[in-house]
Amino acid sequence: MQVELYVFLSAICAALVFGTVMYRYSLYKICLGPEEELDEELKADSIPVGISRCMKGSDRGRWLFVLGTALLWLVLGWKWGFGWLYLIYGLTALILLGLSMVDAAIFELPPEMNAAIALLGAVRLIMDLAHWYEYLIGAAVVSGIFLLMALASRGKAMGGGDIKLMAALGLLLGWKKILLVLVLGALLGCFIHGARMLLTKEKHVLSFGPYLAAAAVLVMMWGDEMISFYINTFLPELS
Repeated sequence: MQVELYVFLSAICAALVFGTVMYRYSLYKICLGPEEELDEELKADSIPVGISRCMKGSDRGRWLFVLGTALLWLVLGWKWGFGWLYLIYGLTALILLGLSMVDAAIFELPPEMNAAIALLGAVRLIMDLAHWYEYLIGAAVVSGIFLLMALASRGKAMGGGDIKLMAALGLLLGWKKILLVLVLGALLGCFIHGARMLLTKEKHVLSFGPYLAAAAVLVMMWGDEMISFYINTFLPELS
């Protein structure tokens, strides 16, 4: 019982620290704006000159972000226990939270955040090396679909950040779960974005990243159960 309490308190403290760091970094990325709009001189000067100004956010926003991180980590800990998989999923959820914040503000998924998720995906693959092919297929299947959409629309239907995000998440979750992320993300985007447009009577540019991130967190928590339910209900011969 003492060990469980220690781990629980450690998770809360980690959420406070890492959540604050990710919140500040997300503010910094928002302040810099989209990468393609920055010239090389601004990129070189922006870090030392503007970092303190860019990373100042509201206390309310920081605490909402940190509380969101803590809630995600506690639910993941309840679901998976406080082991290696919990650590990988917890860090991924934190990155997805920051990534969603940036994408909602400037319509860009930071490449370094996608790269961090891909690194965690590589660790997940190594942990389950016997099923390595599931993760490699996962890295290619949905990102490949997005790539074809981007090529067919000349970049108008899908951005490069979404392609990289799905490749990274596919490497982390495997092909079955990344397909589920795609379906859930599309449903969330359709209903929530549609409702938002109806309520505000305005046209909104769709930031797909937050919906994909929310779907990925749901799949990390209950993906196995959702897949089992689908197979048992619609494909009983495979169960």
